[in-house]
Amino acid sequence: MPPPGQLRTWALMAACAATSVLSEEIPLKLGELVSGYVEEDDFLYYAAPIPKNAAAIKVIITPIFGDPDLYLSFTVDEPDDTTATWVMDEMGTEERLLRRQATDFCPTEPCSLHLSVYGYEAAEFRLAVYNSTDIGARGKENPLCAPSCNEFDLSDGICDTECNTTACFFDGGDCLVTHSRGTCDWRTRAGCPSSWIGDGVCDEECFVEECEWDGNDCAMTQSEEICHAGCMSSWINDGECDEECNVEECNYDGADCAHSATECYHEKDGSDYRGQMHTTTTNMECMKWTSQFPHQHTTTHQNFPNAGLGGHNYCRNPDGRESRPWCYTTDPHARWEFCDVPDAFSACLQNEVPHAVQIQAAIPCYIDGPTPSGPLVKFKEECGETGDNSTYGSICSRACCNAAEQAAMRCPTDPTYRDQYAQYVMDVQWTMLQHECTTCRVYQQFFDNAHVMGSIGGPAVVSFVGTTGFKVLLVAACIILVLLLAIVCVLVRFIYARKNYNLQTADVEGGVSDSDEDEFE
Repeated sequence: MPPPGQLRTWALMAACAATSVLSEEIPLKLGELVSGYVEEDDFLYYAAPIPKNAAAIKVIITPIFGDPDLYLSFTVDEPDDTTATWVMDEMGTEERLLRRQATDFCPTEPCSLHLSVYGYEAAEFRLAVYNSTDIGARGKENPLCAPSCNEFDLSDGICDTECNTTACFFDGGDCLVTHSRGTCDWRTRAGCPSSWIGDGVCDEECFVEECEWDGNDCAMTQSEEICHAGCMSSWINDGECDEECNVEECNYDGADCAHSATECYHEKDGSDYRGQMHTTTTNMECMKWTSQFPHQHTTTHQNFPNAGLGGHNYCRNPDGRESRPWCYTTDPHARWEFCDVPDAFSACLQNEVPHAVQIQAAIPCYIDGPTPSGPLVKFKEECGETGDNSTYGSICSRACCNAAEQAAMRCPTDPTYRDQYAQYVMDVQWTMLQHECTTCRVYQQFFDNAHVMGSIGGPAVVSFVGTTGFKVLLVAACIILVLLLAIVCVLVRFIYARKNYNLQTADVEGGVSDSDEDEFE
C-alpha cells in the first residue's frame, strides 16, 4: 500500500485542487528595472517586498517582443488568472497604480507583492515596481524620478525625453520600444505589430480603423459593416456589456447592457436590479464598472459575470453584497455610495418579470450570421483549443469559466446546437483536469467525480482518461459493444426462426397422421 503522503497527493491531483510544487520566486527590489524572457504558455514568478510607509506603488511591464501578461496579488504566491487580485493582460506597455486603500493591499506585515509573468506568446519584457508614495507632496525640489518628468507621462505610449532616464525606467518603458506617432503601432501602444494585419487571425488589438480593421482577419470586408470602432460583431449578445459596443450604432450591445430594462426588480437587496439609475443618493455621478479611476476595485464582470456589470455606470448590487444597489462614484473623495432606486416591486407592472430573469431566456445559444455570436461562440473563443493543443492561459482563465457558465444556461436545451456544445464541454472538462485547474464552479460535479476516480486509481488514471489514447480505446470499446449486440440480435433471430421452424414441422407431421387415420377408417 502506498504511504499516506502519496495517497493524499493522488487525491489532490485528481481533484486538481492542489498546485504543483511552487517554483522559487525571484526577488524584485523596489525601483529595480529587470529584464526577462518567458516561453509561450509558461510562467516566471517574482516577489517584491513592500515597506510599511508605502502609501502607493506602481507596477510597469513593457514587452520588447511577444505578449506577456502579468498577475498581481498580496495574498497568493505565484498568482494566475484565477487567483490574482489584479490582471494586466493588455497589449503593449502597461502600468498599474496600487494604493494602500485598495482591496487586499498588504493585509499582513511583512508584506510582499507577488507577480507572475505569463507568456501568452513567447516574450521578452522589462518589469519594474517602484514606490509611488505621496507624489503630489514631492515638489520640484524632490521630483519623482527626474526634473520636469510628470508622473502621468510614464507609460503613456509616447517616449518623453524628460523621463528617458534610468531612474524613470526609460519613461516607464515607452523609450524601450519604437513608437511612430500616427501609425497603427502608436495607436495601440505597440499592441498591433504590422505582421498581425492580414495574417488570418482576428486580433482584437488591431480591430481599429488605424490598423485597417485587422485586414480581413475578423471577417469584416467593408468598414460600413462595423457598427463602432473597436466593437467586434461577435461581442454583441455574448453575455458581457462591452463599452465599445454600448452605443446606439451597435444597438447598445444587443441585450448585454440592459438598455431596454425598466426599473422593475423583485429581490429585496436589488441584486436583480438592471435599471439605468446612474447617480447616488447625494447626486454623485457613478463611475463605469470597467473604469479603475478614480477608485481601484475588483468588482468587474470578470469576477461577477452574472451581476449585470460591464461598460456602463448603472447602479448594481453584485451577488447581493450590500443591502441595496450602489456604485463607485466619480468623486475621488467618496469611494462608493448607495443609489436612490425604487423599492422592490414598486416599479413593476402587473406580472412584470425583471430584466435579469428575462435575459436568461432571451439570448439563444448560437446566433447565426456573417459573424456568428452568442454564448457558444464566446465559450469557444475564450477557452480555445482543447487537449494537446490547449494553453493554460486560455483553458484555465476566468474568462473561459465565465463563458462556460453563460453557455451552460442556454445551450443544453438548444435542439440544434446541444450536441456540439456537449462535445466541446467534455473536451474542456478533461483539458482543465489535465492542466490541474478546477476552480470553475459550473463543472464542480465533474471535478468531484474525478476526485473519486483519482482516489481509487491514482493520478495516472486521471491523466490517461483525458488523452487521445483513452478516446481511441473508448471508441474501440463502443464498436466492440455494437458488434456484440449485433451478434446477440442474430442469435436471437436464429433461435426464434428455428423455434418457428420446429413448430411448423410438428404441425405438418401432425396433419399427415390425422389424414392417414381418416383414410384408414
